This record gives sequence, structure tokens and C-alpha cells, in this order.
Amino acid sequence: MKTKIIIIAVFAAAIFCFWTYLRPELVAAREAFLLFLCNGDYFASRMAVPGGFARYGGEFLLQFFKFISLGAAIYALLFTAMQWLSWVLLKRVYRMGHAMLLFALSFLPAVLMWYLACDMDVAMTLQMAFFMVLLLMVALPEQHLSSLICSVVLVPVGYWLLGPVVLLLALYHLRWLREKGARFKVVVESMALVLLFVACLIVSSKFVPYPLKELAKGIDYQMIEREKSGTGEELFYDYLQRQKAWNQIVEKSYDSEPQSRACRNIVLLAKYYTKRCSPDELKQALLHPDKVLTSGAAAMMMSDLYFQMGFTTMAQRAAFEVMESTSNYNKSARELMRLVETNLIIGEYQVALKYISLLEDTLFYRNWALRMKAYALHPERIQESPQYGSLQKIYNETVDVFFF
Repeated sequence: MKTKIIIIAVFAAAIFCFWTYLRPELVAAREAFLLFLCNGDYFASRMAVPGGFARYGGEFLLQFFKFISLGAAIYALLFTAMQWLSWVLLKRVYRMGHAMLLFALSFLPAVLMWYLACDMDVAMTLQMAFFMVLLLMVALPEQHLSSLICSVVLVPVGYWLLGPVVLLLALYHLRWLREKGARFKVVVESMALVLLFVACLIVSSKFVPYPLKELAKGIDYQMIEREKSGTGEELFYDYLQRQKAWNQIVEKSYDSEPQSRACRNIVLLAKYYTKRCSPDELKQALLHPDKVLTSGAAAMMMSDLYFQMGFTTMAQRAAFEVMESTSNYNKSARELMRLVETNLIIGEYQVALKYISLLEDTLFYRNWALRMKAYALHPERIQESPQYGSLQKIYNETVDVFFF
């Protein structure tokens, strides 16, 4: 037992190190494409569709991904818990022998979910739904009849809370095939549970604005518009520029020329900050936004670039691109902050207050929103801010540019 605990601990440590040191840009990106609101309306909107509770739980955890180490720790705990629950279930099904083989097999579901988490088009909802279904399966009674009764209740309830992954719970009833003389009965009961699941799918399609195909694969398990978040290269360059790792950006560009136009523009920005290019060269990055705002990550990078160069309305335009094109109709707290800043600078204080009211319902952006609210309610204070005051002066003294 001690050896198994050590192996599990090593597995958890490997997951933590992977997300902290090898793929931190994915942790940061998942939080960047999220706006989790701590209010009843947000919860009700998630619970109004099948799988909504799993989505709400996944998004609740994702807000902590603002801190890379904390996000990596959440992944480590979640996937390790999946392995442990899988081990418990395997031991229940195969009660005799094969202890080490069952222990080894118990890592497969967690590794699969780890692999899927590396794909930005697979939402955290899937991992949360799978984890919660494992919990329900472990919680089922050890008696055949009691387990069947609970399954009949949990399949429809679990479908609405967690989505189509609950089909695993219906199939888990096949474990009773080990009972001699009851195999036909178990097959019939399992088929009945599967039919109950199918009935839940069909009935739910009559009440929610999603086709049966989307309900069958999970409303938020996979992004509706795939590859909208950006390429791996764009996510990594966006992560580096948020960290202000200018030297690392330049060195990476020397190793391999960026393919994305947005990434090449960020390289120019990094060279500018490290005094390796002139302002005129950097201005080339402002041209042709229609050709550079090709994904969510690209638009985020360009919004930051435009804002730092003093083109407030261009930064606002790029932020809108992110807000309106994020997969699965999510919003972005990061870009909502940018819209607050740009509207304060251009003098649209009521619009800024509208966005601030949303950020006030978040966990990690609330204090920032309250500071910005003071600017919106007392615009004369903006001039006291070294950053916003100078940008407002530039905006007032130059031609308003929204398109190049």
C-alpha cells in the first residue's frame, strides 16, 4: 500500500510540474477566456441546460487559474482524485486478484482527461462531469436492488446536472453480471437504464435551444466554434507578453520565426522594449487589423499592443473581437477590464460603469473594479493617474482612430 501511495504522489507531482513549467500558457488561457460571476443569475443560466452544474463547477475552478501554480495544483488534485476513484471502482468490479494490474489500469481515465485538457477546444466541463460521475458511481449502494433504484433516479438527475457522461453510470450496472444466474436480468436492467438516458436526451431537446446532436455530445464539453481561441504559438506568445518576458520573446523568435502575424507584432513590441527596433518599425504592427485579429489570443495580444502604444479605440476594437467571438458564447474578464479602461479614457463613463458592475461580481477582479469605479464616478481623478491620464491626453489631442 505504501508503494502505491508513493506512485500516486509522484503522479500528482508530475501533473503539477507539467502545467506549471511545460504548459503554463494553457492554464493562463483558460482563465483569460472566462468571466465567472458570483451571483444567482449566472448560476441559474448554467442550471437551465443539461450539464449546467458540471459547467458551473468547472468554471468556478477555472477562475483560480489566474494564478498558474494554483491552477496546476487544481489539475493535480482533480486528476489524482479521478485515479483514486477509478481504482476503487475497478476493485469493486474485479474483487479477486490482479491487484497491481487494476492499480495500473486506474491511471488510464486520469491520463485521458489530462491529455484532453491540453486541447483548448475541450472545456473544463468534461473533466468536472467525469469526476462527478465517478463520485456517483462510488456512492451507489453495494446491494443489487438498492443500486438499481438509485441508478433509476440518478440517470435523469445526473443527466441534467452533468450531461451525457452520466451514461457511464447506466453502464456501470453491468458490474452485476458477476452474479451467476442473473445475467439476463442484469442485461435487461442495463438496457432499460440506457433507454432512460436516451429518453432524457430526447425530452430535453424539446425544452432547450440546442439540437439533439449537441445535447448528445455535451453542450459545453467541446467548443462549438473550434480553434477560435488561437494556435499553440499564439497562446504561448500571449502568455510571455503578459509576463513582460521581452527578452524571452526575442530569443524565441530567433530560434523559430513566428507564423502568426500577431506573434510577429509582439516580437516587434519586445524588440522595442529591449531597444532593438525603432518606433517606426513598431508602427507597422498597427496596420491591417483585419488580417491580424484572426483568433481570440491574437486579438488579446493586439489589444494589449494597441493600448500600450496609445491607440485606445483600436485596443477597444480588438477587445470587442475577443468578447464577441469567444467559443461557447463565454465572455472574458481580462477583456472586460480593457473595455473599462478604454471607456474611461474616451469619456464614456456610463458604459464603463456597466462593465464595472459585472466585474464587481467576480472574485479576483472586484477590488480592481472598485478602484476603476472611483474614476468613473469622479472623472477628474483620471488625470491623477500616470497611465490613464497620459492616455486620455493623447486621445483628446489626436484624431480618433477605430480603423486603419
